[in-house]
Amino acid sequence: MDLSVEKRRRLQDLIEEAKEILGGCVHADGRPKTFAELEDECTEVGDLFTAELLLNRVIQRDPAALSTACPHCDRPGEHLPDEPRLLQTDRGEVGWTEVAYYCRDCRRSFFPSLGRTRFGNRGHR
Repeated sequence: MDLSVEKRRRLQDLIEEAKEILGGCVHADGRPKTFAELEDECTEVGDLFTAELLLNRVIQRDPAALSTACPHCDRPGEHLPDEPRLLQTDRGEVGWTEVAYYCRDCRRSFFPSLGRTRFGNRGHR
């Protein structure tokens, strides 16, 4: 992937903000953080960033575009409890909740492709 100069600059700004959020290379008690501790912090940030980017790109979140009509008969569906979903990625598990509906006429559950919401990263390696 080739990022434009502008995108690289904007991402560099995000990196600077992440460094500010994480703080320096010293614990609150004044002890220096080990390289392994710094690496763990960076890995956690990277995994969270990756999970959020992936979810936002794969799972569109536009509630206005959510259709509650059955994809088979086009009749209105009955809202069911949202379904938790879990996806195993190269960087760990990513989870979200998926809106679920049931069509009494077709006797089928369906999951509209828009309007889903995440429940967060379920961990990292």
